[in-house]
Amino acid sequence: MKATQVLGLMLGLGTLGVASAFGCGSADTSGFDDPNGSSGGVDGSAPIFGKHDGGEGAAPCQGLQCQQKACTAGRDTTVTGTVFAPNGKLPLYNAIVYVPNTKPEALTKGATCDKCGAVTGNPVVSAISDATGKFTLKNVPVGANIPLVIQIGKWRRQVTIPNVPECEQTTLADPELTRLPKKQSEGDMPQIALTSGGCDKLGCMLPKVGIDPSEFGIESDGPSKAVHTYLGLGAGGANAAGAPPGASISSSLWASAANLMKYDLAILSCECNEHLENKGGSETGAPFTVMADYLKAGGRIFTTDFMYTWYRYSGDAQLKTAANWRGGAPFGGSPMSFDGTFPKGAALVDWLQTVGATPTKGQLTPDIVFGNIISTDANKVQTWAVSGNPNAGERVFTVNLPVGVPADQQCGKGVHIDAHLNQQGPDKVDGTYPGGCNTPLKPGENLLAFFFFDLASCIQNDSAPPAPPPVVK
Repeated sequence: MKATQVLGLMLGLGTLGVASAFGCGSADTSGFDDPNGSSGGVDGSAPIFGKHDGGEGAAPCQGLQCQQKACTAGRDTTVTGTVFAPNGKLPLYNAIVYVPNTKPEALTKGATCDKCGAVTGNPVVSAISDATGKFTLKNVPVGANIPLVIQIGKWRRQVTIPNVPECEQTTLADPELTRLPKKQSEGDMPQIALTSGGCDKLGCMLPKVGIDPSEFGIESDGPSKAVHTYLGLGAGGANAAGAPPGASISSSLWASAANLMKYDLAILSCECNEHLENKGGSETGAPFTVMADYLKAGGRIFTTDFMYTWYRYSGDAQLKTAANWRGGAPFGGSPMSFDGTFPKGAALVDWLQTVGATPTKGQLTPDIVFGNIISTDANKVQTWAVSGNPNAGERVFTVNLPVGVPADQQCGKGVHIDAHLNQQGPDKVDGTYPGGCNTPLKPGENLLAFFFFDLASCIQNDSAPPAPPPVVK
């Protein structure tokens, strides 16, 4: 196949900024809005119909379906590329890539029940990226200005491919075309809450994967900033120096379900101890029920080390019994060993090799590994990694909410990594944040990045291989 290297980019940032009448069989697609006022079916009015290339009797085509061309044996109209994090460097697994036949609907910020297969825009062709970040779309509509959507949950970027020639392979070689948005002016981003903590600098992963400094702020900034930082606690109960001036304290984040529900996901950094005093004052504090309700409604949380409290003392009985905890942050032994016996676990093992996070396949050594977990209930959680003595046991798990119901009835997700991923080194999450995060991603931060984007993805049974969304027929 002839490979067409697409270097000249026409980027539709935020919306598909191209216009088309979707003429059936036409080789020219100029977008979703006809400059003469006719629609072609993208705004709810009657679409333009034609025939697929299947010949007489074929089902009527609509929009870009009419630009799908039959090729001779051994040839196909394909588009290939690699999905990257906003920094254009880190390849991403399990990203949805598709050509929409209608304009995708606006995304709603805040916790929602995001089910797999529920993308909008009536995909004509779709694919997901593999453990190297690569994707291949087949039977792509041909012509100029073909729209393309790259999506992981509420991360979404809409761009255009300048030209797709018939029955050839088009390679999207420029990462600037196939990366997720750095800022909201480039596309959709989830609303993220970050609590600082005195014992791990989780927040430094966010600017390192490419989120623009302009997107960091505090709660009062509202949706104008994608990331809101809250001031957590550190050793001895003192406030961690980890939030911009004017930031709210972490206890205000989980004080009410209404506040938490504003966020698609929350990154809860280790506070050096359980610190129940800022979680309602006891193991039965009201915030533990608030957090459980948030998760069951579609919220996502990322926790490390002492933030196991949100599971150990959960206000939801099923979540509370999903793991058996010893707590207290005893050492857990390094390295972590990953379970590659289920599809997504195997992808993580391969991905860590792809990004150069570890020289030993299937293992990783974060800054510090803990042994807070004695065991987990395999019917409730998915274990991703374990480690040996001392205090052998599970080190990474995910749990979908509500616990114990079929995956198609689950809406939220938690991931816990029983380690410190960025405790050592010069990075700082302080009053200058994100300015103090200037080093490359550490091996442990790569693991954090994998689960950060996985946490944002649609809810599915993690033991099953991901599937691309269905296409229109």
